Amino acid sequence: MPYKPDDFPVFSHIDKDTIDQMSMKMIKLLGNLHSVLGFDTVEITYSEDVLIEIIERVEKHRIYFHIFHDGCELGELNEGALLCFWIAKQHPFYHPKIKTNTLNAKIAICIFTNAIYYHSEKLKLNKRISEHFINDLYYSLIFRDINKESLMILANSFADEKPD
Repeated sequence: MPYKPDDFPVFSHIDKDTIDQMSMKMIKLLGNLHSVLGFDTVEITYSEDVLIEIIERVEKHRIYFHIFHDGCELGELNEGALLCFWIAKQHPFYHPKIKTNTLNAKIAICIFTNAIYYHSEKLKLNKRISEHFINDLYYSLIFRDINKESLMILANSFADEKPD
C-alpha cells in the first residue's frame, strides 16, 4: 500500500456528472425545505462556486474513507453529515430577509435530518428526531465548535438503534 504523499495523485476538480449527481441528492434532501423554514423558498439564492466547493470537499472525504478506512464507503449518513457541516461553515445560501448564518444552519439541519429519515425509511426503521435535538444542533452549528466527525457520529447513532 502506498504511504508517501507522492504515491497519491493530487485531487483535481470533480467532473460535471459528479456535481450533477450530488446536486440531485441535495435537492432530494431539501425537498421539504419550505415547510422547515416556514416560508416560500423562491427568494433563496446560492453561490454555485461555493456549492461546487462543498461537493468537492465531500468527494475528498469519500476518497479519504476509501484510503484510510480499508476501502469503506462514505455512506449516505456520513454524506448528509458532511453536507450539513460544510453548508453551515461555507454559507452558500442567501435570502434578502434572513441572516445568512441562520438560513444556512437551518438548511444544514434540513439536510442532516432528512438524510437520517431517508436512511431510516430504507431500513424500515421508524425514527423520530426530537425538537430538542434539532434546537441543540442548530445552536451548535451557529455558536459552538462542532466538527464534521462529530456530525457523522451523531448521524450514524440514529442508524444503530433497533427498529421501533
